Amino acid sequence: MKHTFYLLLILIISFTACKKDAPPTKDDLYPDKPIQASASAINTFQKPDPFYQLYVYRYDPDTQSWTKRIGGHFSTISLTDSTYLGFTNPYVADSGVAMFDMVKLYGDVIGSTAIKTAQINVDQVLQFVPYTPGAKKGDVKVKAQDVTVTKKDGTTFKVGISGSGTYDETTQLIDLEIKFDNSRINLPNTSYKYKLSVTALTL
Repeated sequence: MKHTFYLLLILIISFTACKKDAPPTKDDLYPDKPIQASASAINTFQKPDPFYQLYVYRYDPDTQSWTKRIGGHFSTISLTDSTYLGFTNPYVADSGVAMFDMVKLYGDVIGSTAIKTAQINVDQVLQFVPYTPGAKKGDVKVKAQDVTVTKKDGTTFKVGISGSGTYDETTQLIDLEIKFDNSRINLPNTSYKYKLSVTALTL
């Protein structure tokens, strides 16, 4: 009887050890479920009106105040993935947008603060993920990527963007923090806070 007990004990220990050494499954490697982006948030923050743009403000740490509305901030639904809100200018050929005030922030490098000169157009920028399915509040994911900016002389440079924030469909407000990777233009990396709203804000 004792021999049988010890034999069973050895078998259990061996099986457990083998299971620990087994290669990871797909669930182990990819534990996160696919992102279920909110279509209603896209409909809240984007309108089909020509030249539509949100009210966008940037917090300036130098003046410790919010900027005036950043004009030329046209938003569009991504042509390749409708779960993303992008910032592009489909209305004027060879032009762009002032996305996150980049035209002003990089004006010295560009040699201009005109959106037509900088030609910033990014198809996928913001994705809205509700806290729970159907919720009107959630996280905003900023797609990490390089943004191509054109200089006055026609050459280009790249700035990396990433970040995150929150959104509320009831207040129609987005709060973001955007990080800029300026390493390829030999400038310190920076980050700024933003508010994007369907209606004008008094800040």
